[in-house]
Amino acid sequence: MPEITAIFVLLIVGYGLLAYFKPGIALVTVPVVAGTVGYLGVVVGRVEGVLFAGVLLLLTLIIIAASDRDRESQQWARRWASWILTTIAAVLLVLAIFSVLRIVGAGAILPLLFFLGIVAIIAALIGVGINARKTVATEVLTTLGASMRQNLPLPMALDCAAAGRDDASARTFLRIKKWLVQGYSVTEAIRRGYPQCPTRAMAMLTSAEGLGQLPAAFKEVQADLKTRAAERGRLRPVHPAYPFVILIIMFFLVLALMTFVIPTFKTVLEEMMKGATLPWPSRILFGFVAFIVYKTHLWLVLAAMPFVALLLWLRGRWGVRRPVQPYFLSRIGDFLKWHLPVLHWFEMNNSTLQTVELLRLSLKGGCPLDEAIAATLGLDVNLYFRKRLKCWHRSVEAGGNVAQAARRCGLGKALAWAVDTTTGAVETPDVLDMLETFYRSNYSYRVNLARFVLWPCAIILLGATVGFVVIAIFLPSISVIGVMSSYVYP
Repeated sequence: MPEITAIFVLLIVGYGLLAYFKPGIALVTVPVVAGTVGYLGVVVGRVEGVLFAGVLLLLTLIIIAASDRDRESQQWARRWASWILTTIAAVLLVLAIFSVLRIVGAGAILPLLFFLGIVAIIAALIGVGINARKTVATEVLTTLGASMRQNLPLPMALDCAAAGRDDASARTFLRIKKWLVQGYSVTEAIRRGYPQCPTRAMAMLTSAEGLGQLPAAFKEVQADLKTRAAERGRLRPVHPAYPFVILIIMFFLVLALMTFVIPTFKTVLEEMMKGATLPWPSRILFGFVAFIVYKTHLWLVLAAMPFVALLLWLRGRWGVRRPVQPYFLSRIGDFLKWHLPVLHWFEMNNSTLQTVELLRLSLKGGCPLDEAIAATLGLDVNLYFRKRLKCWHRSVEAGGNVAQAARRCGLGKALAWAVDTTTGAVETPDVLDMLETFYRSNYSYRVNLARFVLWPCAIILLGATVGFVVIAIFLPSISVIGVMSSYVYP
């Protein structure tokens, strides 16, 4: 027993030091070590092992999150440790509140309202975090672009922008300044000091830096961010997530009613009136629920789908894409968006818009067309559109006609016409400018058109679904009342 205690103490001290000096290694290895110790404690029947595993995990996470030694290195480990600790504390608090509600006999309504309140608070926090991240991106890129256009020394400009502040933008300025002082290029300093930079902006800046058009690229990125912010700031009578929230709540409500309430009505009808059955809407709904709950257990998949969709949405909002070597989830998303009927047009238009924008910046700066085409391969476009850009680049490098190669590789007749050498190299940037304006306005028009056409259809479908469920639930009550009324004599 003393030997085991000594080993436990050595492990705690060792992981405490590892968490302070090497937080990344400690964060990755401590779950395995703590899980192994806890499992061994369960196997041998020693409660001390389980308690030690919990103490080891929590203490390591606390040291990682609270350590301020060389805060610029392995910042991801401190961030993840803070998130894990916050999650553990929130889960324990929620479980404690639910236990108190159960002890005082609060019933089912109050815990349900409390749970919905927690969901609303989490959704609000996610929205605030996303808006704060977009605000930081706008401020950082705007400051960098303005400093470059005014020919100011970037380290000094960033130091002045961060003076007297301690918010996320100021810390980002100081991190970018650190890498600039060490001799890195502007885009590399942004990539290292601001890893949360929007992928589309980062890809545009990287491609433009190789062409010597970085100040102009900052201006275009700033205009794009303002356009997107104005689009998000428009008043929307109904939130886009409203139909999905209603369907999720209705699914769980119907699942509970069809499991605990409707079978009782069916039994009552069969006992009160021989040969009586449920109304056909109730039979359809009951058969559907019985199929997904009792026969196939598909309700587990349906119940997990909203949470999976939420995680994927958060991954898309908070994660950073790799344009050249996309992640597996990015590949799946690009495949779906490229091959689905409606989304394909938006992906094609968005990718073409980025290509036209970079080509215009490059040609206005005097860059040769073949180098401008090569620079488009670094843009954050759809994976399948990038394959067409690679085809175009190979054809141009082989000496083929630029316009014919663009048509043959499927980049569209408009882009092929814009880069046609017969129109003259002087007019090409102006034509690309016109195409950029066209693609932007056309994209906005199609988005609003799809919203005005598809949104009413979705509301009508949602209303029909809710109405059918309500009818199917209340008709058994009416049937029972009708059967009981036959026994009442005037």
